[in-house]
Amino acid sequence: MIEKLKRRELFLPICLGILFGLIYFKLPLKLFTFLFIGMLVAILTLYNIKIGIIISIFAYPYMPDILNLLFMIFIFFAFIYRGIFRKINPLTKDPIDVPIAIFVLVIIMSTITSVSPGGSFRDLALHLISISFVFVIINTINDKEDLNNIFVVLVMTGTLVALYGIYQYNIKIDMEAKWLDAANNEGITTRVFSVFGNPNILAEYLVMITPISVAMFWSSKKMYKKFIFLITSLILVASLVLTFSRGGWLGFAIGMLIFIFLVEKRLLLLLIPVALIAVNFLPSSIVNRITSIKNLSDSSNSYRIRLWKITLELIRDNLPIGVGFGHLPFKKIFETYTRAMPTYHSHNTYLQVMAEMGIIGIVVLFTFIIVFYKYSIKELIKEEDKWVKTMTAGIISGLGAIFVHGVVENIFYMPKIITTFWILVSFILVLIRIPKNPEEIS
Repeated sequence: MIEKLKRRELFLPICLGILFGLIYFKLPLKLFTFLFIGMLVAILTLYNIKIGIIISIFAYPYMPDILNLLFMIFIFFAFIYRGIFRKINPLTKDPIDVPIAIFVLVIIMSTITSVSPGGSFRDLALHLISISFVFVIINTINDKEDLNNIFVVLVMTGTLVALYGIYQYNIKIDMEAKWLDAANNEGITTRVFSVFGNPNILAEYLVMITPISVAMFWSSKKMYKKFIFLITSLILVASLVLTFSRGGWLGFAIGMLIFIFLVEKRLLLLLIPVALIAVNFLPSSIVNRITSIKNLSDSSNSYRIRLWKITLELIRDNLPIGVGFGHLPFKKIFETYTRAMPTYHSHNTYLQVMAEMGIIGIVVLFTFIIVFYKYSIKELIKEEDKWVKTMTAGIISGLGAIFVHGVVENIFYMPKIITTFWILVSFILVLIRIPKNPEEIS
């Protein structure tokens, strides 16, 4: 019976291989190469869903958004196809799942009641596809070794993204004038953006990935691994610094405070003297950028404040259920308040959620955050496995960092950031459900 099931599982990959062989002589070389790689990835994913997950996590920062979404959809249906022959479990059967389910229901209802349902569908699809990817991860990754491999891939691809950002700084790549108020930020000539097209978006990505790299450094027992993850952590931090994203810097600082508090509270005593010493060695451009946070004449600060004031008016007028899920309904209504500031979002996640989904939306978001942290920390406190404990702290710190960054950016706007956010959520769900044993990752 088992052999029969295995043969049935191979049926679709074999058919795809035969089909691909038939079209070999009919296509241009570039298109054939693209299709060949795509077919190979598809066959590998059908053979082993874990391979598809790893490829997706490695490739999504570099690939176009549409290809990422299509690949995640393919992984989901490949998982369902294999699920015909395997048992599928619903999420983790823990209370932490409930806010996710409620969030899904609310964004669907907010799309239906939107002032522009078609405009809401883009953001609805992004979240639903990302959450379907979460579903696949938590039903596929079921031991520490597999999860550790995914952490390694995530950190390594993040390091490549960061290295490209550092390269941009070294060649003094051009930046858009709107990214910086030159009059209030002397000495800054370049803000890196790597593959994300915008330094603030790169910072959002880095503040989520860097704490995981730090956790890998902290949890590794072998010295060569500690050295590797020390280097990746330094590269990630360096690239984050070169984004000159003040929100990113603040988010990362809070994230590291959370990590230290959860993993080694005694280090908190060293933070004040280390910070005081470090300030004396910071370049003036970084010091000026930090101090510009309180400068209301800075164009970025004044722009955000004007946005927030108008967004508050929009929220007041649409308080119960908002204007509809997604940035396009927000843009449509926002522009009825002013034509002088065309924008896609309010540069504040919490105001954006209230504007889009009203009181219900912000309550659901804060409920998700509270429940997520409550159960994550509850598991972490009682956890005896040091690797699980440290990696949980790293993920909690990365999500804490992005929630702080969300005060000055809408973290639910760019597809790759949405995907990264939900991937980190899936890691917590996996850590909660994997079997606990005394064997640790070295």
